[in-house]
Amino acid sequence: MDLELKELHDASLAAIRFDWATRTCHFDFSGSPKSDVPFSLVFNAVAELVLPAAFPWGPSVSVLEAKVCGIGRYEIEMQSGDTITVVAPNHSFKPTR
Repeated sequence: MDLELKELHDASLAAIRFDWATRTCHFDFSGSPKSDVPFSLVFNAVAELVLPAAFPWGPSVSVLEAKVCGIGRYEIEMQSGDTITVVAPNHSFKPTR
């Protein structure tokens, strides 16, 4: 899949799944302006996952911005005002259909 983190603006987050044993985290999206098919953003060897859901700007399932903040640190800012942080060595995109 040819998506990049910067192309996640307005993507719709459907679910987040974390496998404790394998330290794998899947962010499942129902689509985005760049992809009309469902896809997952997958992180492997996750060392840290911070998942606030306070909705300071109101409820929303849409991504405002996704970026790399240093080596192995990813931030996904939601349009709810929450920022999800993942510390992992890499990421990949995979279609879910």
